[in-house]
Amino acid sequence: MTPPPPPLSYSLHAPVSSARVHHAALGGQDFYDSYEADEDVVRRLTDIGYPARAAARAGRAFHLRAVTYATETLGLHQVLDIGPGLPPHTGVDTHSIAALYTGDRARTLYADTDPIVVARWDPWLRGRHVRAAQTDLRRTETLLAEADAHFDLRYPVAVVATAVLDTIDDQDQPHLCMRRIMEALVPGSVLVLSHLTYEDNPPLVHQAESILRKAGLTSCARGFEDIAAFFGDLTAVGPGLVPVSQWYPTGADPDDRSTVHTYGGVGIT
Repeated sequence: MTPPPPPLSYSLHAPVSSARVHHAALGGQDFYDSYEADEDVVRRLTDIGYPARAAARAGRAFHLRAVTYATETLGLHQVLDIGPGLPPHTGVDTHSIAALYTGDRARTLYADTDPIVVARWDPWLRGRHVRAAQTDLRRTETLLAEADAHFDLRYPVAVVATAVLDTIDDQDQPHLCMRRIMEALVPGSVLVLSHLTYEDNPPLVHQAESILRKAGLTSCARGFEDIAAFFGDLTAVGPGLVPVSQWYPTGADPDDRSTVHTYGGVGIT
């Protein structure tokens, strides 16, 4: 195993990063690549009563369960992880799950707009089975070109978009972008999605969004119908679109709660 790089230096005045804020919210020794400015955002969210840490842990647990389902149960060996965030230093990640359940056939592509995220994945990525690329789901042609270069698109792909679509404004047409991506893939492909919602407590979530925006981050909480629309004509898998901690829960995370202001679901073409 390649040893992890040293932790990033801290600076209160460094630009805030959504990937680092998420890392800071996850906490623990496996997730420490964040600046003081990112930690400050998490503190501000926590101070208003927003469950930033519980939400991050529940979202991460859903991500791992859903990727496991796509690879182990559905047998998909190609995984496109959009907006993966920073890698954990010792924990489970998307490409290790794919390799565990599909062996040498496994192919994983991490796609992120942040060049720092892409650079931090590099020490973990070796060989032709997994790589990282700086690209943007809003530029669907470029993203699909990267997928075509890494995968064999005659076979289904699991597209993983957890905690990423709520960082895209409506003016950038995220629903259209996801539809174009899924329509370009063969039947049997899967969409794994999680998304921030305001429905459980609109005042609290909108206050949290205000904190994120003041920090320079985009946050677009949506309602159930708008989130469900990302799946289009896909067939729901399992319990459908539900709070992330209710999607095939395992009980492995004692801090998982049913109300973490995030919906999650899996759909198949």
